[in-house]
Amino acid sequence: MDQHKFRHVIGGIAAACAIDHGALNRELCAIEAAGDRQRLYDIMALLISRIGDGAEKSRLADALVDCRPDDEALYLALAHRLAYAGMGVLERDPAIPRQGIAILGRALERAAPSPLRPQIHANLSFLFNEAGRPHLAEAHGRAAAGCSNAIFHLWLGEALFRQGKYASDGLCAIDLSPLSFRRAAQSLAKADAVPSFEQTGRHVVLVSVDATYFKRYAVSQILNLHALGSAVAVHYHIINGDAEVARLIERLRGIVSAMPVTVSHESWAVRGEAIDKPYYASSRFLIAADAMLRHKADVIVCDADVLFREKPEDIVRLAGGADIAHTDYRGEPLCSRYNASFVHFRHSRSGYLTLLMMADFLKTNFERCYIWMIDQVALFACVERAAQLLGSEITHAAWPDSVLPPRAGDALPLVLTGALAGKHGNSPYSAKRDEILRAYGF
Repeated sequence: MDQHKFRHVIGGIAAACAIDHGALNRELCAIEAAGDRQRLYDIMALLISRIGDGAEKSRLADALVDCRPDDEALYLALAHRLAYAGMGVLERDPAIPRQGIAILGRALERAAPSPLRPQIHANLSFLFNEAGRPHLAEAHGRAAAGCSNAIFHLWLGEALFRQGKYASDGLCAIDLSPLSFRRAAQSLAKADAVPSFEQTGRHVVLVSVDATYFKRYAVSQILNLHALGSAVAVHYHIINGDAEVARLIERLRGIVSAMPVTVSHESWAVRGEAIDKPYYASSRFLIAADAMLRHKADVIVCDADVLFREKPEDIVRLAGGADIAHTDYRGEPLCSRYNASFVHFRHSRSGYLTLLMMADFLKTNFERCYIWMIDQVALFACVERAAQLLGSEITHAAWPDSVLPPRAGDALPLVLTGALAGKHGNSPYSAKRDEILRAYGF
């Protein structure tokens, strides 16, 4: 570290952030002397990111790089704080990903290659996708081969999808071949073989869980629907159920009486959370098309840790008569833009076709590997691909912010989800869950 330049940067940060210069200098120099470079970089990058003056922020970032231009960890720390490279932030100023691209591009030009080089390429793949340059995102996604963070496959998969490269790729963990015209045509033929898709006015809430999640979350979810007076049917796809789950189902049926609670079961050889959890979360989409036909109903696919403040059949009307309704977290990457916590599929040819395509997509990908958020990749890719195939026949709509907003607001949303609000502690979801369980003696 060039000590003269280093202390000059500290002085600039202290002045820009109105921090005591002497105290900041002592703390940062002590961290450097202890040899904890990563902590030093993270703190300095965080402080620079908080500077309101954009020109001064850029100047100090450049000056910090000049203190140690050969260290890739420094570039990564700055890109993370200044451009949040690696995951999305809703509706960002386009200048932000450009800044991250510039920082990491300089790392490739100036820094000595290190084991962090694949991570730099992975983050560049993410940023180039966000900047609307998928061909460059693909190039960096391929250069990220060997990255210890397997999530880079999501960025490479998005780059291929954006270019319409619907094929199996040797490097990309995500197999896009189910989106090819030949595979889509098979789903179209199956959808066309269904006699009719009349509107019945019925809805089925479809959830997949293992035994633990059923005991922890499904009880309050069923009771919540009952307390609201909802007319939906409820179907749980239960993986590795046990005797306690069976007793709970019978007890719940006795309480909710007229509400249909149906279940399907599956045995799964437990392989470890990294494989089990993606499968548990996705298995609802594997049976959703069949559930639509069996119940002759619109399908509301949701997480187990979801509670409603209004009847779900009333909430879905906010999307009008759309074949598919979902979140649209614009600015997020493909894997989280269409959140799978609460999705509505109308009992229609378009809704059914999309569910068939999703099941095919997931089955194909599970033959290759298991990646967290693959269900959301499938949702986005298959909704968009179905829209390409069907044109004006299919309609899909985004929920208004009153349903499942990307950020917490002043008013509670209509759908409370533990995935976004927190399953434990003092959150609106956990408070509602505890209230319901107490009311029914659980």
